Amino acid sequence: MLYQYTDMPLPKRDWLERMVFHGIVFNMSWEDPEMDRIALRPGANDTIISITSAGCNPLNFLCQTPKKLISVDSNPAQTAVLELKLAAIATLDYETFFDIFAARRPNIVTSVYRARLRPMISQRSREYWDRNLWMAARGLYQFGKNGLFFLIMRRFLKFLGIDLNQADDFFEIDNLEEQYAWYRKHVAPKLWGKSAKLFVYFKPFMFLAGVHPHQFDLVHERHDMFEYVKERIEYVMTRVPIYDNYFMSVAVTGKFRGKRVPPYLLEENFQTLRDNLHRVHVVNGWLGPFLDSQPAGSIDKFNLLDIFDWMWTRTQLYESTWHSIMRAASERATFIYRSGSYQLEPPTNVRDQLKPHPELARKLLARDRSATYGSFYIYTRAAAAPELNAHLRDAVPATV
Repeated sequence: MLYQYTDMPLPKRDWLERMVFHGIVFNMSWEDPEMDRIALRPGANDTIISITSAGCNPLNFLCQTPKKLISVDSNPAQTAVLELKLAAIATLDYETFFDIFAARRPNIVTSVYRARLRPMISQRSREYWDRNLWMAARGLYQFGKNGLFFLIMRRFLKFLGIDLNQADDFFEIDNLEEQYAWYRKHVAPKLWGKSAKLFVYFKPFMFLAGVHPHQFDLVHERHDMFEYVKERIEYVMTRVPIYDNYFMSVAVTGKFRGKRVPPYLLEENFQTLRDNLHRVHVVNGWLGPFLDSQPAGSIDKFNLLDIFDWMWTRTQLYESTWHSIMRAASERATFIYRSGSYQLEPPTNVRDQLKPHPELARKLLARDRSATYGSFYIYTRAAAAPELNAHLRDAVPATV
């Protein structure tokens, strides 16, 4: 094992949360790494902490060679996915790594697991993959709760009369005007009827998509879940270039297209990942308690995904998690998070310690390829150096 590993005790969760977040939920992370790269600006002197999800997020950061990368998740199965990827980076050549995790020839994992991958992962993850390697061998993007959701979704689209055989043509379009016209002609007239409403309103389907039960309630109560899903899908299908949108490609067709993949799967980043494995600290546990175990002021960049959506009704947990974050944050810290809601501010107990960067966040969200989130947030410490805040103010690339 070339990375650190910490296994922490987990608090009890209610039965519904345990059911939804048991086993692999996310077979791929659903946060656009280009947004994160611009917002966080990972650097050689940074200690970064990220929620693990399917491991894509932390590995994308590792491509930037931070001083230290901490990846934390309370779901042992998600941790196991990341560990398998780390072991493959350490012991396999690039082509074999790509075959497995881009699901080009995933069954090759069966010939390398026992001798090369298994010795490099934790005991808990060994036990998981000893039982479940068949999922990786058949292609991770077909399995987990996400995999089941998209399988059901594709069959539903066929039921509505949407020809998925035409999707190959759609994902080769590199012109927004043509993309808009294709969607309006082939998809929109058939998609947004009563059947789609029943599909979206059926909570178990949305749980399979990775929507936390509290997150569903948050979005539905504030915005109506169907209207929210419709707005997000129509936006990404008509206003964000589809050609390099690997999120939508995997969702609709179940596969990546060529080398249109997350950064960690690109050949030019493979050696960097291997060279940086010793910088990784994998944590199986809850974010707040882990941060409380770390030295104050020791973490510079925080990638928090959408964890606050499932805390929004749990005021004490919401506030205590932010307290843990601020205690562990360095004076030059940057924080990013997302929400299914169009608005989710930090709690009042920390708001005066934070400086928001709403214009950059808004412009980056406008280019989000994942169609998952209604809002995106970038904060720095209120007392952070003026040059840091100035850089974030001016960080919008010409393409945004």
